[in-house]
Amino acid sequence: MEILIVDDEPLARARLRRLLATYPDARLAGEADSAAGLREQIARHAPDLVILDIEMPGEDGLSAAHWLAGRADPPAVIFVTAHPNFALEAFSTHADGYLLKPVSTEQLHAAIDAARRPTRAARAGTPASAPDDPLVAVAAGRRTRLLHPGEIIALRAEDKGVTVFTRNGPYFVDGSLKELEVRLDAAGFLRVHRAWLVARASIRALERDAIGRHWLEVNGLPEPVPVSRRQLPGLQERLRH
Repeated sequence: MEILIVDDEPLARARLRRLLATYPDARLAGEADSAAGLREQIARHAPDLVILDIEMPGEDGLSAAHWLAGRADPPAVIFVTAHPNFALEAFSTHADGYLLKPVSTEQLHAAIDAARRPTRAARAGTPASAPDDPLVAVAAGRRTRLLHPGEIIALRAEDKGVTVFTRNGPYFVDGSLKELEVRLDAAGFLRVHRAWLVARASIRALERDAIGRHWLEVNGLPEPVPVSRRQLPGLQERLRH
């Protein structure tokens, strides 16, 4: 597996070289310290994987990843960065992984294993602009995990970010509920309150209490979810169809 390292910090590139040396079948195709250097390396080589920093002088790694995704035969991309707040934007580039520095050997090996599952031929056969499942990038300790919409029960807005509820427990997203609502609308998620999105498939019942407030019983959540008066008519309409 041919791998290209792109990071403006020499020490970071040296650490990644040492970690890659422990991965079976990994061969270093080259290194670059900028997005411009990445483009030069891509002109000479056809790597299977690019390990890419985000914040670099000049063009950043996100822009470079978009450029890679638009190529006829795009490599896999794993971001390795010190910044957790770029995860949502990073995965919009069709990246295959997002790791936070300092990266452990186990984390990098797992990310490479996951990135190499789709073959390069399969990648080339799918245009970069083709619609994908709206995967949601969530924080899972020091790693970022991708959730398929089918794993998500509901989402709740917090002061800073969003809690994503799944049957395996809650996760956190550093983003806005509105942004996630737009991305998940086609996957059957309903806005039921200014602070809540709920998966249509997880709704068990719509209830009204003694003082006229409406609540949703949601499979997998221990407490009912409030329904606002503003969202109630639209919710009732969606539930009838």
